[in-house]
Amino acid sequence: MSDEDAEKLFLQEKPTLALLFIGSMGKTYASVISKEIDSTFAHTTRILSKMEHSGLIRFTFEGRIKFVELTEYGKEVETALKEFRNIIAEGSPSRAECLKSGEEGQEEKGREGGETKGKEIEEWGEETESENAKELDPLSVEILEKVRNLKKKIESIHREAVENGQSKEMVSRKLGPYSRDIKKLHSQIEKAETPVDETVDSALEETERLLESYLKSSIPENT
Repeated sequence: MSDEDAEKLFLQEKPTLALLFIGSMGKTYASVISKEIDSTFAHTTRILSKMEHSGLIRFTFEGRIKFVELTEYGKEVETALKEFRNIIAEGSPSRAECLKSGEEGQEEKGREGGETKGKEIEEWGEETESENAKELDPLSVEILEKVRNLKKKIESIHREAVENGQSKEMVSRKLGPYSRDIKKLHSQIEKAETPVDETVDSALEETERLLESYLKSSIPENT
């Protein structure tokens, strides 16, 4: 795994990217952050709201211009994240030695030990996945289910259209109305009294991109 891949693995969450970017800029705007972390403005606003609630950032005004900057606590977290990123990039010799010793020990234990270890890892993964699922609040679970069902409908309609050789105009007419459903879900998320989990935002954005790609491919070339 390259240094770049390792960084993406451990620092892929948009709130983390947003915090690091704010720290690097000193002061910046929500719209600039949105472009930097490749997120919608509405989603970025929700991220910043959560960060402000956690005491990581504060909003300041200069005239009518609203700025975002890190608090002292936010700067401490930024420093910790940078140190963590550097550790990943540079690698740890002691860790390499531990891995080597572990491999040698694994060979001595034989196949049975390897199977036991593999079973433990698999069980841990299942428990972790279950715990992550439980973290979602009821509203997030409800909206996420709607998003997933909507995505299945869009994929099903497009797949059926392709298999039956339907015209681009017909595909566009069938898929077009689902843009309204996506807007309704965006509106529901924005009007929610409590912030919706980022998993829901990501799933909705993915579904929206999928629909847009299908609609673009359905547009006749002469239009």
